[in-house]
Amino acid sequence: MGVSSGAGSGAGSGAGTSARAIIIGGGIGGVTAGIALQQAGIDVIMLERAEELQEVGSGLPLWTNALSALQKLGLAEAIEAIGIPATAVKVSNWRGGILADLRSEDLFKELGTISTVVHRAELLAALLNAFDQEKVQLGATCVGFRQDTEHVYARLADGRELAADLLIGADGLHSTIRAQLFGAQKPTYAGYTCWRGVADIDSTGLGTWTWGKGYQFGITPMTNDRAYWFAQRYTPEGMQDKEYGRKCEVLELFNDWHDPIPRVIQATKEEHILRNDVYEQKHLRHWSHGRVTLLGDAAHAMTPNLGQGACLAIEDAVVLASCLKTTPDVVSALKLYETLRIRRTYSIAQFARLMGWVVQLGNPLVSGIRDGIAKRIPEEVLSKSLMWILEYKTPDLRPGDAQNPGQEVQKRSIVRPQTLEL
Repeated sequence: MGVSSGAGSGAGSGAGTSARAIIIGGGIGGVTAGIALQQAGIDVIMLERAEELQEVGSGLPLWTNALSALQKLGLAEAIEAIGIPATAVKVSNWRGGILADLRSEDLFKELGTISTVVHRAELLAALLNAFDQEKVQLGATCVGFRQDTEHVYARLADGRELAADLLIGADGLHSTIRAQLFGAQKPTYAGYTCWRGVADIDSTGLGTWTWGKGYQFGITPMTNDRAYWFAQRYTPEGMQDKEYGRKCEVLELFNDWHDPIPRVIQATKEEHILRNDVYEQKHLRHWSHGRVTLLGDAAHAMTPNLGQGACLAIEDAVVLASCLKTTPDVVSALKLYETLRIRRTYSIAQFARLMGWVVQLGNPLVSGIRDGIAKRIPEEVLSKSLMWILEYKTPDLRPGDAQNPGQEVQKRSIVRPQTLEL
């Protein structure tokens, strides 16, 4: 068994000085981490089990918190080139009656762009343009790791070992690295399935989030006369597509919902519709052990009801790089990283689960009461319930923060206090 070394000492003003990191996983979170670490002066090796780097997906909302993190990496213009900014949120019932219209809400106006909707594949391509792709090893399946006081060694399926100063598990919901760190755990089925599609349609004015009885449907404009949409409903785990195809099945479910929902589904090619059961992972009190840590879904897989999964992975990447850049010791840097991230990601995961329950209430009487309450809630209250997520800024860390990772560091990252307590 050969061992490739070249790992740095991790000494200097920060752990990034002459350090090497191995990233397991070449998705959005992993590549963003690669960019952030390279900018922090860390040599990166990325191991991706697939034979090519590509995202199988559809649309993806990058909310303000993720856009802020990407701006720190100098990627604002790249994102603007592939996305359409959204400046408001409108919620309606399945007949088209307005439940909430935040287009004129002052707090959202302060944010400017609330989100930018991109195609996942186009986002990954933009990120790869900012990353040294010579550092990517494709067809490289990591089956585990070992570590000592100086280095960590990634074990590959082909028998090789690669050495580094730290290892980052960005390998998704079924993370090999998470399983070795904290034991294998089966992801929890959330109880519903999600269809996602990209329609070829003039998307001007099509943005909506619609609540029904046990269902929800959302539409957001994209570039190049496209619209991203998603639909969710409660179903038994593992249900297969109807024999007449996904498009017909979704049309059957939403044919009597308000315009433009049926029209958008009709404008979507069958092959552009994805279907996935929704899963989440059990909350972890720690993400790191020694020189190994987790990032993105490997650390905090959650339901998609707030559209924050990829956004939080992007935040993770920027915060991790900052911790490594300003903290002399790798182990201390990883402890600071998890201290800064675990509470926030857990709070958002809890909020996302709650939103899924509220939005998909199946009882007609109860969902009618929900709609009535939603119409009476002041718009300012609704917007404030989201601002603690959207206004987040990744903290500007200073040397010594690892010794005192308390409220002072947290205050540099949160503009307004969180409204959801653990």
